Amino acid sequence: MGSLTYKDFKVKTDINDERLEKLKTYLNLIKIWQKKFNLISQKSFESIWERHFLDSYQILKLIGNKKRILDIGSGAGFPAIVCAICSNNNFDLVEINQKKCNFLNEVKDIIGIKNIFIHHSRIENLKIINNFDYISARAVTSLDKLLKYSFKFYKNGMYCIFLKGKTVFKEIEIAKKKFVFDFKSVNSITNKDGKILLIKNINKKNFFI
Repeated sequence: MGSLTYKDFKVKTDINDERLEKLKTYLNLIKIWQKKFNLISQKSFESIWERHFLDSYQILKLIGNKKRILDIGSGAGFPAIVCAICSNNNFDLVEINQKKCNFLNEVKDIIGIKNIFIHHSRIENLKIINNFDYISARAVTSLDKLLKYSFKFYKNGMYCIFLKGKTVFKEIEIAKKKFVFDFKSVNSITNKDGKILLIKNINKKNFFI
């Protein structure tokens, strides 16, 4: 993984200067809050524009624009904050950790991100059920658990979009024991072992889940 700069990121994504400045402010807030508690791994700062920013941004080509996305386990805000800044999609971020929610709310307020909604909750306890177009997750948990959490929000025509690493096909094999679903695997542009899973037509295989 290379040392992509913000200038390289702009060239690769063709985002405008206003959006780039918002992303730079977001990065500065991460650095400030990182001193209080661990938002991301310290080592990942060395390649943050590729490992976190570009890795998050790449799903926009699959999602498109003007969609509503439920983001599970939002953590420091990847991919939801990056994608919200760089698109006209609406994101509902779900995060159980209060400190991380405080951070996300500060990012929202300082940058002025109007198209995100932050929920301090476990995904399984989330009360709202909106008509989402996508459910996203990055570096949260195994695929079978993601499908379990996603199922109550799932409707026909919806897609789940999950960023996965080198264990992806093993995770698919395990998930297939509990769920029936169709999927498409797209190669990550930031990690040779990474895959983006697009999943649809989800149904429970057994009633004991």
